[in-house]
Amino acid sequence: MPKQVPHRRQRRRAAVIASLSSLSLLMSGCGGSSSSDSGGEQLAGLFGAMPISGVSYQQGDSPWQTTDESGQFHYNGDETLTFALGDLTLGNTAGARTLTIANLSPEPTPAETPVMINTLVLLHTLDADGSLHNGIQITPQIRDQVSAHAASLILDQPTTDFNAALQSVVDNLESAGAFSDTDSRARRLTTPGDAEENFQRAVSPRQVVETNSGQLSGFQADEHTWQFLGIPYAKPPLGELRWRPPVEPEPWSGIRHAVAWSDQAAQNAALERFGEGGMSEDSLYLNVTAPKNADGLPVMVWFHGGGFTALTSNTKPFNNPKAVASKGVVQVSVNHRLGPFGYIAHSELSAESGYSGSGNYGQMDLIAALEWVRDNIEAFGGDPGNVTIFGESGGGRKVLSLMASPRAAGLFHRAISQSGTLYPDTRGLAAAEAVGSQLQTELGASSLAEMREKSWQEVAAAAATLTPYTNIDNHYLPYSERVAFESGNQNDVPFMFSINANDTPDPTNTAIEVFPWMAPLCSANHYATYFTHQPSGWKARGVEAYHAAELAYVFNMPESVITHYLLGLVTDPATGDSLVIDDLNGNGVSGSQGDPADILASAGFDQTDQEVIDRMLTIWTNFAKTGDPSIEGDIDYPLYDAASESYVEIGANTEAKTGLGDVLSD
Repeated sequence: MPKQVPHRRQRRRAAVIASLSSLSLLMSGCGGSSSSDSGGEQLAGLFGAMPISGVSYQQGDSPWQTTDESGQFHYNGDETLTFALGDLTLGNTAGARTLTIANLSPEPTPAETPVMINTLVLLHTLDADGSLHNGIQITPQIRDQVSAHAASLILDQPTTDFNAALQSVVDNLESAGAFSDTDSRARRLTTPGDAEENFQRAVSPRQVVETNSGQLSGFQADEHTWQFLGIPYAKPPLGELRWRPPVEPEPWSGIRHAVAWSDQAAQNAALERFGEGGMSEDSLYLNVTAPKNADGLPVMVWFHGGGFTALTSNTKPFNNPKAVASKGVVQVSVNHRLGPFGYIAHSELSAESGYSGSGNYGQMDLIAALEWVRDNIEAFGGDPGNVTIFGESGGGRKVLSLMASPRAAGLFHRAISQSGTLYPDTRGLAAAEAVGSQLQTELGASSLAEMREKSWQEVAAAAATLTPYTNIDNHYLPYSERVAFESGNQNDVPFMFSINANDTPDPTNTAIEVFPWMAPLCSANHYATYFTHQPSGWKARGVEAYHAAELAYVFNMPESVITHYLLGLVTDPATGDSLVIDDLNGNGVSGSQGDPADILASAGFDQTDQEVIDRMLTIWTNFAKTGDPSIEGDIDYPLYDAASESYVEIGANTEAKTGLGDVLSD
């Protein structure tokens, strides 16, 4: 049975080859034996690890045909099949009910040769619409370009040489407008690592669920867990839907393959490297990770950080099957519109809205995602009546904002804000519209219609110096967040917040000033956590906990610290600069130069960290299950109130204390 993709390239490649060699696939709801059929009867088979349409095939001297939209081909059981992309032969094999690239070589291909990897890169890169959720689509125009370059597309040449030849094909297809994906940037080659991982997910055991929009086929993330990537919860907010509230997704026919990452939300393209998948405005998708035996389990819905302008939920840490799902909950991670696409108001938008307001589209996306959870999560084994929203930094701010919105009423039942910020005196509509007018000026647009015609890259660049934020809009927020709480109109649910030692000023000030104001206005229980732990290697060098430090523990993914370091969050206490990390593994690249192995090694995660991980996961999931984060026989969480400001510190020891505001003010 295929295993989860390892981190090391050689092991991952070997796993891909092993999976290819022993594959029995679920393809468009169909499958079958991979053994050949005998006799002259006309039979039907399926080609690829997911539907691959438009691949040429020939049996004997019969005319060339192409696989149909479901990847189906026809054959007689006693003759050899040849598969090709135009004039580029992919290989030959005896007919069978299911075939993969591995079947196209007369001998098993050794893992150290590039044939398999080059073929995977070729097929993934040339997918017409760039979305693997409907399989790989090869059009006649794409086949013709491959034919024109067949002499240089030698599958057994080194990957770097093959990629150079493939780039010429892609450049010509791009110039001819042959690709239909929603990312307006030029098509890029799929990396070998991404192609291998996509394939590995596709050939793993699969699970099909029925949603309101259609059937989804997820994959085995580990032996205990199913995962579903790139689930649409709203229509792509493109064209006239830019700067409008989200619209329900279109239903689909057949099975949608939920094995590939969706695009990250449009933002500064330099940040794409910190997430998985591409980047475009077509980003209203979520991911679900569920225990295989899930039945009526609590649900935890994750909102990522990055303020209101950056980053993504499409990361391996944020979707780690060994995180909260391992403790008996179903996890959902959400992508939504950011920055100038999600948090811009404008007078013309207010005039056309029907509610005399605008802005907050990113928050409305989160509500649409929660509505999707309410309507569909039961199919994944989740309980729509027990939903906890949680987020860190900007994600924690989004949680706090949803607690104040009447539009979110009843969609969640508990809330966790990690290093979140709340400014109760919410930005007014006129001030928010002024920011939208600045954006129009920066774009050089004469009207809203002209603003909508600009590419997402132009909009993102024009908004680089602006501060999109939530605002009163007479719809999502009919009044300020202060009024929501002080009038008793907030979503009053059990609430837990966490703050880190050495955190950034805004969440620290929120913990000092806002949460003591907020707690007496709510009848539901509040709890507080103060995180001070650091792994031994960094602790020995005096590095303190920092903004986002707890994420490596909440998501059971020590590798998270690599991103934290690269984002400049890990600093030397003596200088305030990024911590200096030497070349610990002798590969000629130091941690300070970005070598991930050195960064992780320097942190020094050990058994103590694993104990902290287990404790954090238990605290977070206990809160999701019962509304009380206490661990029986370990730690009894005190209730947080304005008088005592009681909290639990997670550091060298885990203990309950009082006076959080005083500690943070020191």
